[in-house]
Amino acid sequence: MTKALCIGWGAAVQGKDKDMAAWEAALKKPFDPWVENHDSQTILRSKTLDALLTATEVRDRAAALIGRINGAMALSCHAGSLRFAGGVTQFMSDGKRHRTIFTEMFDELDVIDTIAAVSVIGPDGKPVPPAPAQESDVQAWVSLADTDDLLDDALVYFGTATEWFDIYKTLETLILRFGGQGKKAEEAFLSLGWALKPRIKLLKQTANWVRHAKRKYRRPSKPMELSEARQLIDQLLRRALLEAARKP
Repeated sequence: MTKALCIGWGAAVQGKDKDMAAWEAALKKPFDPWVENHDSQTILRSKTLDALLTATEVRDRAAALIGRINGAMALSCHAGSLRFAGGVTQFMSDGKRHRTIFTEMFDELDVIDTIAAVSVIGPDGKPVPPAPAQESDVQAWVSLADTDDLLDDALVYFGTATEWFDIYKTLETLILRFGGQGKKAEEAFLSLGWALKPRIKLLKQTANWVRHAKRKYRRPSKPMELSEARQLIDQLLRRALLEAARKP
């Protein structure tokens, strides 16, 4: 009997129902990454996971990938974050799946795959052909960040940017990526014209003032509101991804 071979890996994710639904809408095959449902679980799939050899490697890589996707989903549709659900699935060539559960001890379970076919019927009683698949913005951004460490960092920070620290880190990363390093990096970034210079400066000044407990920086005369900072960093990150896609 031919021994079954591993043909791919996936990692279980979990979160609020509305955020799970947003992932399923944005992450569809044949584009990468994508999600599948197996045994009442939502499984994150990616070619970057399929190339790995062990469940532990998949767990670690998936955790980083989930962080990147969370940022892209927050940017695309303001979706909340999902998290790794503790399980890694190995897809075998014979149709079985080996699941590894990461707890203090982990077990492997064999599950036989089942597939249900669903057809949409038109008014004439005939099946409606599916619309051509299109890569979502989220998939394009995640793919772009896969080869760009600073954009990857920016997406991860943005995914958790509900407070000033991560908003500042997102901005700082964009300055490094598009303004370069050194004393003139910030001015080079500001000169790109992606937003009004005074607004970007106020964001940074407010963030510096708020996030340092010892009040190392002077309070701006009119600090930027957190909601306004979030909107501005959203605008800057979208522009950054657009420019990076234009200039590989």
